[in-house]
Amino acid sequence: MKSKVRRLTHFPFMLCLSLLLLFGCNSGGADSQPADLVIRNAQIFTSHTDQPDADTIAIKGEHIAHVGSFAGAAPFIGPGTEVVDAKGRLITPGFVDNHCHVLWIGGMSYLMPPNLFECTTQDEILAKIEERARNNPDLPMIGGIGWRMNQLSDGPRKEILDAVVSDRPVMLMSYTGQAGWLNSKAIALMIQRNPEAFARLSPVRDPETGEYTGECKRYHVINILNYFSWEELGATVEEGIMASITDVLEEALSYGVTTMHDVQIYPEFIPLLLKFRDRGGLDNVRVRGAYFVGPERLDDEEQLTSDLNEWKDIGQRENGAHLRFGQSLKFYIDGTMDNRTSLLLEPYSDDPANYGTPEWTEEEFDRITEIADGLKLQCCTHNTGDAGARRVINSYARALTVNGMRDARHTLEHCELPTAEDWPRMALYGMIASMQPQHFYDDGVEKGLGHERLQRWMPWKSLEEAGVRISFGSDWAAGPTNPAYGLAIATLRLNYKGDNDWGPNEAIDIQSGIRHWTADSAYNLFMENEIGTLEPGKYADLVIFNTDLREMSSTAFWETHEFALGALDDFVDLTMVGGRTVYRKDGTDLNLSR
Repeated sequence: MKSKVRRLTHFPFMLCLSLLLLFGCNSGGADSQPADLVIRNAQIFTSHTDQPDADTIAIKGEHIAHVGSFAGAAPFIGPGTEVVDAKGRLITPGFVDNHCHVLWIGGMSYLMPPNLFECTTQDEILAKIEERARNNPDLPMIGGIGWRMNQLSDGPRKEILDAVVSDRPVMLMSYTGQAGWLNSKAIALMIQRNPEAFARLSPVRDPETGEYTGECKRYHVINILNYFSWEELGATVEEGIMASITDVLEEALSYGVTTMHDVQIYPEFIPLLLKFRDRGGLDNVRVRGAYFVGPERLDDEEQLTSDLNEWKDIGQRENGAHLRFGQSLKFYIDGTMDNRTSLLLEPYSDDPANYGTPEWTEEEFDRITEIADGLKLQCCTHNTGDAGARRVINSYARALTVNGMRDARHTLEHCELPTAEDWPRMALYGMIASMQPQHFYDDGVEKGLGHERLQRWMPWKSLEEAGVRISFGSDWAAGPTNPAYGLAIATLRLNYKGDNDWGPNEAIDIQSGIRHWTADSAYNLFMENEIGTLEPGKYADLVIFNTDLREMSSTAFWETHEFALGALDDFVDLTMVGGRTVYRKDGTDLNLSR
């Protein structure tokens, strides 16, 4: 277990005195700019293309005052400046996660813990569920995240769950978030309390009996607050939700992730998030939320427009350095490969009659993007199939043509299979490929796509060369928060079998990967003037590593490291946000007083 923030003792006086004698006394006069902290003798990768490397960084207050050489830092060293030797460690900007669910799923992890990811068999899943129910008799429902289709002997059927928990609803989300698995109690409750919301989950019926089987095809739109009120959940659950968010955010900081874009926020959840913010829950991180909009919202365009304007107003009232609302919207155009709901131009290799199914018709999606773009809101659309990507690109291009070109930065979330003929339009209209390399490790894709299409799956290098801006993130909880895993995969094109025969030419260099996860993701979030690179004037959000991530592209690195979950989790010694230490690894000799 990693430690929380520790504030350490002052820097030794004699070293500071010797530096003053060497560079002259800077007492804070008109020409001096004494910093609070100077970190020297580092390998600094700034993510800034004009000055990618440096060895010293100076921090004053929340912001960076200097990045460059130690000699160049002389004007920033005064009597009160703390000077720290990084001893050759790598320093990068704080990582910016372009697509995750740290607030919504992070909070709901109290009710639906991601403990099923570690399971490998159906029996292990059921044991976890039974244990959860037995140890939590007061919970109104039993949840979990992380099961896989290929682990179930007869698919996600309600009878399997009924056999272990029958007195309360059981509601389970798959590892991709796309598929749901319910017991009979959950189905009955959801139909009773909100049949319209239940129908939007695409529950599967048995073709012979007409009864619901327990499987949901579009579980990604699940909103627990459609079925349970805050009053019913109670104060204990509310406190548990906020504690769960805290745990997820602290884990992210331990991996060097300082800014996160939660891409699926529901309006019912906003009051609790503001309460969490006001209690200091976001003081050590920066988060941005995207408002989720489903196809049913077009049934009442007047109400939809009113709600979107209210979303913008919330941002204007509440936004600050640590929380951003009112700027982005989340849509889904299709599903995922594992349950064959990604929208494809050609059918699935193992299901010749299936092309996947769209969430929106072309006309509906054209309309919603026109409305959103007209309100100057950023559109962030989930797409995993090539036909899904094309529909999104067509619609974005149309909206920008109708409303007028602007710096919209509409994103293709995941963008796993865009075709070569669509890349130039992405670049032309300034669309962003918001990608999550960890999904390349998916074991549910190979049979559905076939070897030929896998050669152009997640075409990172081609998109770079086509002039498309790429940003990176984790899609937690569908992938580990730690960027090290995604960077290794993007550099090695390593698949779940340990092979690199899926489009090996689409691998990118490690420096580009870091930039995509820092500078480009900051741009994705319209925060490039504040974070994402280490340069004067920006927030001092940075990570000090004990292991040089750039070495992960070498053979020598993997001779001493294992590519396995948990094996790359101890690379960070210290994380700073706004010039403050927000994570420090136990046992590190890196001593800062801030």
